[in-house]
Amino acid sequence: MQNNRIWEQVAGFMQQLRCENLSEKPMVQMPGQKEVQNKLEQARARGEELLEQMSEKERGIIQEWMERLEDNASVEAQQAYCQGYVDCILLLSGMGLLRPELMGEGILEHIRQ
Repeated sequence: MQNNRIWEQVAGFMQQLRCENLSEKPMVQMPGQKEVQNKLEQARARGEELLEQMSEKERGIIQEWMERLEDNASVEAQQAYCQGYVDCILLLSGMGLLRPELMGEGILEHIRQ
């Protein structure tokens, strides 16, 4: 029971890290990220101009597609973020810094929540 309480605290701490103000902690900047963001903004502006010329039905289809793309990107980013936690835990465990007996059954699923 002690192990579960420890892992619940770890999971709570990691959830808190995910929800804190991002401007207060170091952010990883990927190479080329700014350029990709600029190109996305340019494409968005051109796309919005074209959307105005489309019929309401066509516009609705394109907007739904864009929303689903953004939702998918968000889920993929969250998956990568959680995978980083999992990789870190596995690395620490492999280095012997986390004892295997503390890694109870289903702990990774609990952390992913």
